[in-house]
Amino acid sequence: MRLPQPSIRYDASRESDRNRVLELADRRNLKRGQDLELARARLILRSPNGTRYRLTVDDAGNLGTEAL
Repeated sequence: MRLPQPSIRYDASRESDRNRVLELADRRNLKRGQDLELARARLILRSPNGTRYRLTVDDAGNLGTEAL
């Protein structure tokens, strides 16, 4: 994350920009103790031999994997 450099004097506009950057980054962070729902992201698992697998679920709730 890159925050704007602080100015020597207080500037409300710069402070608002800084807060916006922090709030956006905070929304993208994963939080402990909360449900994790992946809408467009994928959950990738790596096996001991290094093969990568994508976790999938169908409309019936059946879990599966697909090699990447």
